[in-house]
Amino acid sequence: MFMMFTKKMAILISMILGIVLFSNQSFANSNVMLPQIDTTDIFVLNESTVVLLDRVSNKVDLVDVKTNNSINLSSDSNPILDLGVIKNPEKFILLKKISPTKITKSVFSFKGNLLSKTEIPMKDTGDKLKWVAPTGKVNERIMVQTKNVFNLYEYPWKKPTVTYNAQVVDKGYESVSVMDWDFEKYPNLAIKYVGQGIGIDDYFLKTINLYTKKESFFKDFNTDFQFKFLGNKLSIFNSYTYQSVLASANRPKPTDSQVFYRIINVSTNNKIKSLQSFFNEDKDKESGWVTVFNNSQLFVGDLAKQTWSLYSSTGESILKNQKWAMGSKFISYNSNLKVAYFLEYKDGKTIISSYPASVK
Repeated sequence: MFMMFTKKMAILISMILGIVLFSNQSFANSNVMLPQIDTTDIFVLNESTVVLLDRVSNKVDLVDVKTNNSINLSSDSNPILDLGVIKNPEKFILLKKISPTKITKSVFSFKGNLLSKTEIPMKDTGDKLKWVAPTGKVNERIMVQTKNVFNLYEYPWKKPTVTYNAQVVDKGYESVSVMDWDFEKYPNLAIKYVGQGIGIDDYFLKTINLYTKKESFFKDFNTDFQFKFLGNKLSIFNSYTYQSVLASANRPKPTDSQVFYRIINVSTNNKIKSLQSFFNEDKDKESGWVTVFNNSQLFVGDLAKQTWSLYSSTGESILKNQKWAMGSKFISYNSNLKVAYFLEYKDGKTIISSYPASVK
């Protein structure tokens, strides 16, 4: 009798454990973060190869745009911190966090082969960090931002060679916070701030020469924006979807021509180029515009018309009014083949589609 009872209990316990394990597995699967178009950064290595980095899903893939063959380069769960590309010699660098005071630096060839992997001790990995490629006699560096403080490190990584406090006090807002930044090489740093008040989010930019400590502010933005250094020039681009806002909010209006791209010479702080256009509002569907800056090419998509145009990094027109497969993200345009490549995700699967360009 005791043996029968024990056997029944063993079966019951096994069933309960099976249910628990199945439930936990189902819960885990339901919480797997899939890469998304809006959170994927695209790094164009050459005409046929790109790196896709999605920090939300903590995923890095090397993809052939012509064959859709891909190699996953982020097999562990360590958070991705940054990715940098060097064209000569051809390699890219992936930084990942393995502890609050230690990161790994993995160097890959453009074919996805791991060339080296080293650990770098850091005093702090901060809120965001960026790897800076070596130039001339200057070794590689890492810029670390923690709230308002920026620290620039180089080997042996023990203490910063440059420190900058980016705090801004403006009594016109309840708070002013660092929202994003870019740093390509010393001494130029660019920081985006958001000034917040009751029903107000204003965005503005500050450029800093870390050597001379000269600062310049640019506050003529009516929406959020992105930016990227190209040498001593800063490319600034924005996207916006028309929506209802408070009367006090400074936001784009469909009746106005919108500046969607501008270039600033950070040596002189002069605006040397700007592009603008009208983007109509359609009350029955999503309206506004989307910009993507990849491979020194600026994609501008009109949401209402479902068309896109392309410009060079200097603002010269390349293509006009191309049909846009909505839900896809621009990767690059091959002028030799006259083909544009776009990224899509379907159930987490990466799909890169090619579209012949209509060139007149």
